[in-house]
Amino acid sequence: MEKFIPTIIGIVLILCGVLELYLTYRYSQNIKKLKNQPPTAPFAIWSGLIFGLFFIVGPIITMAGGLKNMSQMTSIIVGILFWIAAIFSLARAEQIRKKLKAENKPLSSSPQAVATYVIVIAAVISGLIAIF
Repeated sequence: MEKFIPTIIGIVLILCGVLELYLTYRYSQNIKKLKNQPPTAPFAIWSGLIFGLFFIVGPIITMAGGLKNMSQMTSIIVGILFWIAAIFSLARAEQIRKKLKAENKPLSSSPQAVATYVIVIAAVISGLIAIF
């Protein structure tokens, strides 16, 4: 019975990962329909994708017995993923900036643009913290 409990927990986590990927996919499809997309949408989609994959791959690796040096490798991967999310958010911020420039409005006039740049900075700092 003791050997079945970690397996059951692993299966539940894998199912949670699959559910997270499905909900992220539905969210991304719903966001595409909106005229004004939230500035945090790329970061939310990317985070949902990463968490879903983590909940699928993590238990599989754990059940296979491959936990040696896993924490350091995971930290490096998470840091890199934060930086990739920052790149996607920065691309969104640049789109907003170009739109504001075309309308001759200052960058500070859009809370979306300011919030997106703050998210980029937070993601870069989080990536640095995760790696070091």
